[in-house]
Amino acid sequence: MIELAQCAMDKDLYFRMAQDYVDTLSKYDNAIRWDEPSWAQGMWSSQFLMEDRTAQGFAMTQRVHFNLFPDALYIAEFYVVPEARRKHLGTDAVRALTRDWSGDVFLYILDKNTPARIFWTDVEAELGWRQIQRPEIHQEPGCELRVYKT
Repeated sequence: MIELAQCAMDKDLYFRMAQDYVDTLSKYDNAIRWDEPSWAQGMWSSQFLMEDRTAQGFAMTQRVHFNLFPDALYIAEFYVVPEARRKHLGTDAVRALTRDWSGDVFLYILDKNTPARIFWTDVEAELGWRQIQRPEIHQEPGCELRVYKT
């Protein structure tokens, strides 16, 4: 079972994971670079994905408020360590992250990141989410925007 813990509890581990995450993403977009100050700022809203008291990744989420539309949960960053992938841990972590959320969820996937595209398609099927249109959410160049009704 996946539990969530604040990344602020172990800054060094968070930075090591974030660096590996950035290195992985840079394979799909070479403009992505490690920027420790920006990751330090985001650290406070990030959670470790814990399994058997071991951090197996992290997620950075944010509740986004829209003027005329309902709020949405933004999954800004999502990372599972390589040795824990393909063991259903990622889907269980998304389930834990969204357990108490009843609104829409959105995220961006780099166009060239096929493994992420497959992962989120599997999550969508497993959790029974359906993709919807939310035109007020900005489309990022080089990314696919996915918005889900949970």
